Amino acid sequence: MDGRLRAYLWLIDILRQKRMTLTEIKQRWSASSYNVDHGELTDRTFHRYRENIATELGVYIECNKKAGNVYYIKESIYDNANVVDWLLSTFRISEMAQRVRQHDKIMLENPPQDTLYMNQLLDCIDENRYVRVSYKNAYGVENTFILAPLFVRLFRQRWYLIGRDKKNGDVRILAVNRLLEFEKLDVKVRKEKPLTPDEFFADCFGIMKDPRKKAEHIRLRAFWPQYIFLEETPLHHSQRMVKDSGDGEYREYELYVQPTFDFKQELLKNSRALIVLEPQSLKNEMIAILKDMLKGYETGEDYSGEGKGYDADE
Repeated sequence: MDGRLRAYLWLIDILRQKRMTLTEIKQRWSASSYNVDHGELTDRTFHRYRENIATELGVYIECNKKAGNVYYIKESIYDNANVVDWLLSTFRISEMAQRVRQHDKIMLENPPQDTLYMNQLLDCIDENRYVRVSYKNAYGVENTFILAPLFVRLFRQRWYLIGRDKKNGDVRILAVNRLLEFEKLDVKVRKEKPLTPDEFFADCFGIMKDPRKKAEHIRLRAFWPQYIFLEETPLHHSQRMVKDSGDGEYREYELYVQPTFDFKQELLKNSRALIVLEPQSLKNEMIAILKDMLKGYETGEDYSGEGKGYDADE
């Protein structure tokens, strides 16, 4: 990682944790392992970094003179600061990688491998150009699409391209690792109202969005200790606790989300420790899925939904 960017992210990171005076910042930099050259952070350099962080990363570092000239993060141009958080996370992982080489006590997940077309995709988004892609879905069916690429999303170590089909206007979600061919076209996309990732996935649990399904108010009951994990890593940004049993046995939550396949899979991951209370339609569907699972275990036959299970007609 570039030394300058390393310094920027380090500065954002420490000021997110605590407001500091310039003297305190200098002391922290002097003792930091990120200061590989052991150089001094001068006043001039610090203020240049502030300006560059604002223009390049959209993060503003302000000084509260009334509180003793302490510096703090005022705001970000990103509504939810996800981009900055992602950069900071990448920064920490990059620095950790230097230490990993020296240790055999760290076990990591595999990083996303589907990055072959990522730079070209981002170029097409920036240049407002159509792309032609050949794609093979999970069932082995191949198709070719001409898309206006809207944005990309990383979800559970897999990159996805979200684009609008030139032929019918449908928004398609394609896993980048399933792209067989990619071609940038010399055709400009007509400017329309931009579709943001947060807006598009607002009522989705994960990467799946079904135009046939509407978001629903869903009520769940989680038993101890699973509700602790559910609160540490909420299923959806709309999740809120609505009831506590009072004796520590369970807590109930409401969320507003599409009951898509990946959401139901996530519910099943909680095993016995979570149940659906409402709506009754989703509760019935989960019961049917569990019955199909039991039949599959008992008979060894296919009740997955692709054959003769509950979802076979969907």
